[in-house]
Amino acid sequence: MSTCNQSASGRLLRFADLKSRNIVKNWPTLIRWIEREGFPPGMKLGPNSRAWRETDIEAWLASRDLRKPSGSTRKPSHSTSEAA
Repeated sequence: MSTCNQSASGRLLRFADLKSRNIVKNWPTLIRWIEREGFPPGMKLGPNSRAWRETDIEAWLASRDLRKPSGSTRKPSHSTSEAA
């Protein structure tokens, strides 16, 4: 069950909230984003509970949008040289 909490600095989002907003689909992806993509690590609420400030998530999403140029897609280069 998803719960949104209110704090002095804004809403706190749980993993279920991130998932329901289509920000992330699973924990392995979230862990990878935290380690490699600068996703906010959030804060531990208890031994098995973690939450993120909504403002931190929004800032990360905005910075990610700025890093991706619109319309630019890179195709993998394949070497297709044949022996003569």
